[in-house]
Amino acid sequence: MKPVNLNTAPCSPVSSNCVIWQGPNIPCINLCNGDTVSDVVFALATELCGILDTLNVANYDLTCFGITACGPNDFQALIQFLIAQICALQGVVPGEIKNTTDCPDCLVTVADCFVVGNQTTMNLTDYVNMIAAKICSIIDQLAIINATLLSLDIRVTTLENEPDPTFTIPSYIIGCDIGTLNGGTSYQIDEILEAFTNDVWCDFYTATGTTTEILAAIAAECILGTDPSRANPPFTMEGAYPSWNPTSNTLASTINHIWIVLCDLYNASITVADTSTIDLTYTGGLLTARIIDTGWINLEGFTFYDMARTGSASFRPQCRRIGNVVHFRGLLTVPLASTLGGAALTYGYQSSPGYDSYFAAPYAYTAATGVGSCNIGSGGYIEFNQGISCIPVGILSVGETLDETYGLGWKIAVRPIDVGATSTMLTSLTSIGIGTNGVLQWGVSTNTEESVVSGGTGSWNTSPVNYIQSIVTAGNHVPKFSNGSSVYDAAAAGLQPTELFYDASIYPFSVNSTLAEELGGLGVRIDGLTSFINPCTVSTITGIIC
Repeated sequence: MKPVNLNTAPCSPVSSNCVIWQGPNIPCINLCNGDTVSDVVFALATELCGILDTLNVANYDLTCFGITACGPNDFQALIQFLIAQICALQGVVPGEIKNTTDCPDCLVTVADCFVVGNQTTMNLTDYVNMIAAKICSIIDQLAIINATLLSLDIRVTTLENEPDPTFTIPSYIIGCDIGTLNGGTSYQIDEILEAFTNDVWCDFYTATGTTTEILAAIAAECILGTDPSRANPPFTMEGAYPSWNPTSNTLASTINHIWIVLCDLYNASITVADTSTIDLTYTGGLLTARIIDTGWINLEGFTFYDMARTGSASFRPQCRRIGNVVHFRGLLTVPLASTLGGAALTYGYQSSPGYDSYFAAPYAYTAATGVGSCNIGSGGYIEFNQGISCIPVGILSVGETLDETYGLGWKIAVRPIDVGATSTMLTSLTSIGIGTNGVLQWGVSTNTEESVVSGGTGSWNTSPVNYIQSIVTAGNHVPKFSNGSSVYDAAAAGLQPTELFYDASIYPFSVNSTLAEELGGLGVRIDGLTSFINPCTVSTITGIIC
């Protein structure tokens, strides 16, 4: 084979690395169709070197035969020498055939290359036949190798005589700028690849993240096609938007979903729904919320109040809802019974006859009952508005109730009265409360005295609280606690007589302010009474529009 640096003028040298073996596959030397001629020659040379090494007599140690000179000089002489030695050992003269009882049927130890499995011995005849077959095989292989080398030498020589191949790097016109390369200009493909990799792809990859990160972002999509549309209820996203891809797994489809959701939210109209406590308003893109406040509204059942004569609207019992809390205020007064004009007296302090001056018997102290007034309970209590809820429309919606009974505890109710030369007031101990049904009640001490323990009427007027309640008789003088000896003042220590000083004024009527039916005209402020609405209701009310 000619070396590539051989002066082959006028021919151009060709490297054997550029010539392809197109002959058949040769498994025994691991050569395949398509290998370069360099690979083929190398494989054949390697195999030939191995064979030549095997045939080299110098590689065999014959010292055991006592040969120091003139030994076999080639492989054929070596084989012939070994045969002669075997014949000599067997007592066989060359050219004669000798039959023995042992050899050639005797066992001999074989060379390592003839060992099969763990079998290291073989019948001598078989061993010789195997050696002969192996030698024949080597001779046949040598013939094939020589023929192949000859053929390769011819082909390589032919290839070496061919001119050097030339390669043209393809180019094309790019349609846009790529880094420093201008669109509309033709560039070689290696220039385009370098510019695209360094000036476009690296920045693009940095901006978009890795493929793993992009797939993770796609998997993070939280709006599903089965979720409801905001702009087109009650349709789902898939139903409202045909372009929705139910099996989104690409960045393009995910971005498509994002735009669909953004447009859906942008086009969705916000509808606000007020609750029983919050008033929502959405105007001009601004959602505002405020706690519902109804303002003060008059309680039901107090039409006997003459507002023109009370002097202030806060005298009349009122309530006000703020959120889920109902607040109460005003002077809670027991209506007086009257037959004047067939109607109850109206309450007012500004002109006579008012509750402070009206005491014409027998109507001066009797609590009014019937339409527009109150009920008197047999247990010693008063129900205003005839036992119907006093909470007006606008405070509670349909189905709403108070969650518990609330009260103010015991308070002193009073009624100013004119007794002629002077004035005084009647007093009564009262307990104000409102039930879950909205009924406003006024309890008296006799109710507690008779019912808490014994339940009998014999315990009426027995507790010390009766000292601060008016139990008076018509025609008797009014006590005056600031003149002479009295129950709260003594000139000396120790046992003293109990004395009271009485004014010249006389009670114009008899009244027992511990009895519910005789509390007409007495009043007590209910400022501070609060109650809470059952929080489980979802109805709405209307507050004050500011």
